[in-house]
Amino acid sequence: MSVFKNRRTFLIFLSALPLLACERKIDLSPREPKWDRDVCARCAMMLSDRLNSAQIIDAQTGDAYLFDDFGCAVAWLDEKQPAWRSDAIIYLTDASDGAWLKSEEAVLATPFITPMSFGIAAFRNKEKMGADKTVLSFQEAEKIVLDSVRERKTMKHPQ
Repeated sequence: MSVFKNRRTFLIFLSALPLLACERKIDLSPREPKWDRDVCARCAMMLSDRLNSAQIIDAQTGDAYLFDDFGCAVAWLDEKQPAWRSDAIIYLTDASDGAWLKSEEAVLATPFITPMSFGIAAFRNKEKMGADKTVLSFQEAEKIVLDSVRERKTMKHPQ
């Protein structure tokens, strides 16, 4: 006697087999943007500056959010307040060669010309950024961005 009493049970089993057999692997690596086609998740500007872009990966799902400027990434996290914020993986492009760096491995510095004028760039090491720049911790850079966002809102909507 067959384990499957009818054809329907057998077909249901077969359709569920791939779900049981494979575990979903979440990709946490940086995505390669479609330059001059993908748009910033915050400001909707096209991603074209390969030396000042950022992306945030949701570590729970692997979803990637692309940004044209480090400042847009920081502001987006602050505005959206996603539940997974504390687990977010932030990648920044090295302003000297465009390679993706994890934010905790990057040296952040100012002032630079960036797409949305937040003025913060990332580097693999201090030697690449120039002697006239100010090195920032991630928290200092975040504060500069959020202060700038508040100031821009005030200028746009004076009270």
